[in-house]
Amino acid sequence: MESVRALRTSAAAGGSGTRYLTPPTIRIGSVDGKKIMELGICKLCLKDKPLINSHLMARGIHDFCRTPDDDPIFISSKVIMQSGRQLQHPLLCRECDGLLSREGENWVLPLLATAEGTFPFHDLLLEGAPGGSDGDSKMYAASRNPKIDVAKLAHFAMGVFWKASVHPWRGGETEPLIQFAKYGESARTFLLGKAPFPAKMVLIAGVIPPPVKTIGFCHPYRGSASGYHNFLFFVPGIEFALLVGNTISSDLKQTCFASHRLHPILVSGGIAGSIKGVIQGSTAKAHRASNVTKYLIKEKST
Repeated sequence: MESVRALRTSAAAGGSGTRYLTPPTIRIGSVDGKKIMELGICKLCLKDKPLINSHLMARGIHDFCRTPDDDPIFISSKVIMQSGRQLQHPLLCRECDGLLSREGENWVLPLLATAEGTFPFHDLLLEGAPGGSDGDSKMYAASRNPKIDVAKLAHFAMGVFWKASVHPWRGGETEPLIQFAKYGESARTFLLGKAPFPAKMVLIAGVIPPPVKTIGFCHPYRGSASGYHNFLFFVPGIEFALLVGNTISSDLKQTCFASHRLHPILVSGGIAGSIKGVIQGSTAKAHRASNVTKYLIKEKST
């Protein structure tokens, strides 16, 4: 089926994005019992307010990746190590941080894949019949499943992409992880509920069928598509791709989870292979901490 094939092939991985600078803010103490790092302009509502420490990836997602005895394994192009560090920054006011939690994160997180083998979101998809298939890939129409909150899933994904586009999130860097350029304002007003999903963007949702072997997440990065920008990130069991630009084809627009009337979701084992390839390619020359090296050797032998 052409729509399934388009879903499967539209988001290529790799590359890096163009970035831009963020304005300075002023450091203060605390407000209403919550730790406040700075006073400045909230990136979402654009109002001058006390800012709380906002996470790039929701705090609860980190819990999926740790055991009672061990921190998650942190992977980058420079180092692989165990670390409990979470990327956070005084980016948003309390109200806007709560908006992102309420309108997306709180609904999505309980549905993600777990190390114990459960995957509630995939279970929800199976309550309906696939709308098409191509090999091992199947397309499900979320519009036909009232248990899938399309608005909250789209808001969650766009919230992560947008936060990556307005702050560096890495020490020593001054430019954001990804760049929306002139399309950033349409994403911001969408998150505030003041505008529909951006017309120059396509959001694609892909689900890994169980068992999900990689219980982890990836911060947004720019893929290798040509003619338009594509950005990707994944959380346990689900990968999101965002296409941005004026030259996105009509076929690709038909795959948009947020704006197409069927709200298509792709289920494909190939997504797991793509994620594995991204991890292997980006960490080929990374330094491995001793405890991680022992873990990797153990995993390879099983």
